[in-house]
Amino acid sequence: MTIFLVLVVLLGVFRPEIQALSEAFFDELSAVLKRLSTYNCPIVVCGDFNVHVDQPEDVNAVRLEQLLQSFDCRQHVTEPTHVNGHTLDLVITRTSLTYASAP
Repeated sequence: MTIFLVLVVLLGVFRPEIQALSEAFFDELSAVLKRLSTYNCPIVVCGDFNVHVDQPEDVNAVRLEQLLQSFDCRQHVTEPTHVNGHTLDLVITRTSLTYASAP
């Protein structure tokens, strides 16, 4: 019998909708992603970012996407997660992470 032990870092994020997106949010997220980039294991960042990533013209969505790309990460959620049809809840991994899709 072979047993594999895989360590995974799971980071939960909640940014309250009532707080305006600020420079501090992106700076802190960048600092966390920089730290996580030094880990040699799968990384999963998930949670309620309250950023309308479904709106490509949204300046904050663009900024988040650029930040994720700069750390070789991608956002996986493609369906609305909010009652008003927006995608606010995200699952982010490194682009190199392979995962199995549900059948």
